[in-house]
Amino acid sequence: MLRLARAALARPLLVLASLAVATAAVACGLFRLELRTDGAALYPRGDPAVERTRADRRTFLEVDQIVVLATSRPGGPRLDSPAGCRFLLRLQHALARFPGVELAGVRSAVTLIDPPATLRPLRIETFFEEWTRGEANLADVLARMRRLPITGGLFLAADGTAAAFYVPVGYRTTRTALLADLRRFLATRAAAPFLLRLTGPVAAEVDLGEEVVRDLARLVPVMVAVVALLLALTLRTPGGVLIPLAQVVATLLWTLGLMGWAGVPITLVTTVLPVLLMAMAMTDEIYLLERLQDHLAGAPAPPAPVPARARVRLAAERAFADLVAPLVLISLATAAGFFSFLGASMAPLRHLGLFTGIGLLLAMLFTFTLAPALMAALPSSWLERRPPRLAGPSVARPLRPFERLTARRPRAVALAAVGLLAVAAPGLLRLRVEDSWIDNFDPRSPLVTAARRFDDVFWGSYRFDVVCAAGPGYFWTPGAAAMLEELQRWAGRAPHVGGMVSVLPALEAGARALGLPRPLSALPREDMRRVGMLVEILRLRLYLRDLLTIDGDRLRARLLVRHADYGKARQLAAAFAAELPRLARGRPLAVHASGEVPLALAVVAAIVGNQLRSIGWTAVLIAAILLAALRSPRWAAAVMAPVGAATLLLFAGLGCAGVPLGIATSMFAALNLGAGVDFAVQYAYAYRRERRQGLVHAEAVAATLRTAGRGLRWNALVLALGIAVLGLSAIKPNRSLGLLLALAILVSYAATLALLPELLRRAAAPAKKTAARAR
Repeated sequence: MLRLARAALARPLLVLASLAVATAAVACGLFRLELRTDGAALYPRGDPAVERTRADRRTFLEVDQIVVLATSRPGGPRLDSPAGCRFLLRLQHALARFPGVELAGVRSAVTLIDPPATLRPLRIETFFEEWTRGEANLADVLARMRRLPITGGLFLAADGTAAAFYVPVGYRTTRTALLADLRRFLATRAAAPFLLRLTGPVAAEVDLGEEVVRDLARLVPVMVAVVALLLALTLRTPGGVLIPLAQVVATLLWTLGLMGWAGVPITLVTTVLPVLLMAMAMTDEIYLLERLQDHLAGAPAPPAPVPARARVRLAAERAFADLVAPLVLISLATAAGFFSFLGASMAPLRHLGLFTGIGLLLAMLFTFTLAPALMAALPSSWLERRPPRLAGPSVARPLRPFERLTARRPRAVALAAVGLLAVAAPGLLRLRVEDSWIDNFDPRSPLVTAARRFDDVFWGSYRFDVVCAAGPGYFWTPGAAAMLEELQRWAGRAPHVGGMVSVLPALEAGARALGLPRPLSALPREDMRRVGMLVEILRLRLYLRDLLTIDGDRLRARLLVRHADYGKARQLAAAFAAELPRLARGRPLAVHASGEVPLALAVVAAIVGNQLRSIGWTAVLIAAILLAALRSPRWAAAVMAPVGAATLLLFAGLGCAGVPLGIATSMFAALNLGAGVDFAVQYAYAYRRERRQGLVHAEAVAATLRTAGRGLRWNALVLALGIAVLGLSAIKPNRSLGLLLALAILVSYAATLALLPELLRRAAAPAKKTAARAR
């Protein structure tokens, strides 16, 4: 790498031209880059819940469904008033004719069937048809509607202030396109006497994807401005700003271009990649430029006039010679932290790890090509700080108070750090996993307020499906009816279940029309077959496609969950697992769970589990790299200790504060292991350099802090504040990741200064004894 840097210093224009041509070719891949922000992109590979849910969607011909929530305005009429019912009728007719809506039609209180009391005459019509034709007054219609549990559970709230319309997405459109059309449609009705909002899992997923794109477009310019300001404050030269930014731009163009050429899309997970690369790719340049300025300021006056450009090249070559080993080691260690994601079961996590790791290796390549070429090509005045230091950097530079304390009282500071970790350690036992899809949004947004209102007044918007498979005709037997009745009773006491949707009410209505008594499980087999035949005849009017296959060999019951999150999903899944053996005992059934709740459970569990496993793999990879580079287990352990202690301290702090592990809060640790080890590596190499100059331990520590301390301090600040820009994100996981990772970087820097003086003294002691014995 040193030869590469020397070649770039010798022929800067040739290197810059070659890089420009290569960058233009790779950047063409940006035009092939796709954005995929749907939730399906996050599904873990091979997970049983994912595979079952996909198969069930195909089996039951399921389409995506968007929920339109109508609510009364303060002081306005209720939806169960004459004015409200007329509004529901008009909205039903408008939505049913809406372009892009699936032919099966929009479902609402307007389409709710009035179950026939007898077969003579057999009249299948809706409650609203009876009201509009004048056959029944509204009060009577509403009273009979409310006798059906499904009315208050799905369509019309018990207090009459909310109603829901379920809009299926047609095969010739996409849910994103239909959702956009529906937004425009509802905007034209903003002055209506009732408030109309979109909600449901599909709307939440699409909105989150769109919010992520807007968020990224907003954060990247802010990130550039923040980084440029920090570089200007740190290095105080035009070159100190231009060189790192040029390297970051080249790294982003190459990384995203390679993603485009490889056909890898941008997903909800990989949207943080540009911000992470922008912050992490420039750390090498800060160390390098700081060291360059040290050499320029501390160089003795030459005996004869030397051209300024030649003096810069000589100082740059010395800076590269000083830092080539730690820069390469840091880049490999940080990339290893991301490459540990390659074992994840989720493709987006693997893509994040692979291409961020590749980006960091590309940044290392640019450090030894683009950076030295720019150093040699830019005017020398753009690189040299004015006025120059009078006495050289390492002699005149004073230590900061914390640096001075760690140099003078290393053992006391190290013991205090260990004591703090010991006090916080019980928090590790209090860590728990929790996550909620709706918490990703601003709690004041229309989507969130509509979702919370929907779950307050209806059964719930997230579904836990119980799917049963048997032979043809089984679901028209008393045994199947008994199973459904048992499942209905269990759903009534199952945790967090608002209600159950199944064919059981349709079967009971069919039995009533045939004049048969209930319960269905007590009917003779022949009578149950008659009920089944009647229900089959009415299949289309009863909307049974989502609940029963045409062949009658698959049946699905949908448990609706209010205010679903990871904790509630896990409790419900555990309760169902306990109930399953009793439900299937003695019956020729195969029963499993699928749907949105098990899917969300699988996604969160996979992300958190993969991230926790990545911590171990990251530590192993970094330790192996350090051991190969330092050739000493003691030195490798000493360098790993600060970032390991910082990571444990933050996990313990999360436990003590009651902050659960989620999609973001589990991701920061593996990233911090790779990025946070940066400080210890630079510290250790600078310390070894000072020891080779003949300094004893205490003097070497002080000299290390004078020569490398400023670079460490400014790097920690630039890296932490750069990543902290994610804290401005409107997306909660990105915001949490940015703030936690920024804090982890600062804690890793402080742990490096606190622990390394004492650890390096102990690591260097065996080498000193060996040398003494050799003499």
